[in-house]
Amino acid sequence: MRYTISFTPSPTSSLWQRGSQWLGQDTLNGQSLQQPRFRDIDPERLTELTRTSRRYGFQATIVPPFRLVERISEADLLTTLASFTNRQRPIRLSSFAIGQLNGCFCLRPVRHSAAIQALAAHCVRSFDHCRAPLTPSELARRKADQLSSQEKINLAIWGYPYVFEQFRFHFALTSRMAEGREKEAIHAALLETFNSLLADPLMVDALCLFVEPAIGQPMRCLGRFPFPLPSSTPEECIHHDQQLLPKNLYSGYQCHPA
Repeated sequence: MRYTISFTPSPTSSLWQRGSQWLGQDTLNGQSLQQPRFRDIDPERLTELTRTSRRYGFQATIVPPFRLVERISEADLLTTLASFTNRQRPIRLSSFAIGQLNGCFCLRPVRHSAAIQALAAHCVRSFDHCRAPLTPSELARRKADQLSSQEKINLAIWGYPYVFEQFRFHFALTSRMAEGREKEAIHAALLETFNSLLADPLMVDALCLFVEPAIGQPMRCLGRFPFPLPSSTPEECIHHDQQLLPKNLYSGYQCHPA
């Protein structure tokens, strides 16, 4: 059994509903949804391309999946997360774009946010005492990936390569795809699905705890915890943002933190 801490948009928001429908799964209530149909895409192929993303649901992972140490229970983890979120302020993100990470389509902010990076780093540090060490097989599987020196250090210390400076806030939408007509068709379908929402700002104002009952099973939400403190002003958010440059897009980053 593994747990992950993630951000999901409000369940009443158009973004949540649109993202969940694209994946065919509402992970907040466990309901399966009918995926949209597109003229140039075989429905079965869309189901296949979104299989892994559907298992996670429409969420932006903040703390990647981890098993609990024996001394900490699920109830303890819920209490710790409630206490953590009670001290956080909402973060305003500006417009989004359909982008790619390591060949996977994702929804990501147009601007790089230092505030989001700081929140993710704070989460990783704050919950590391809950995390059991990787098993030898888990460690071997991760080491098989092509990792930089810093990512190897992250893996050894934090149990995951893509934390801190290597973290990228995003919503995974597909598995990895080769270049070609199919990828172009999926990109067009994603634009058709999300284009009307891309210019809307998004408030990161809560964290969710998800559980994976067994490896490969769909994630299930155990609770959504809002940030109660007043949000930062728009001026503060703009001060902490910088334009998302090519150097911010790490080609080795894995969309799905399996």
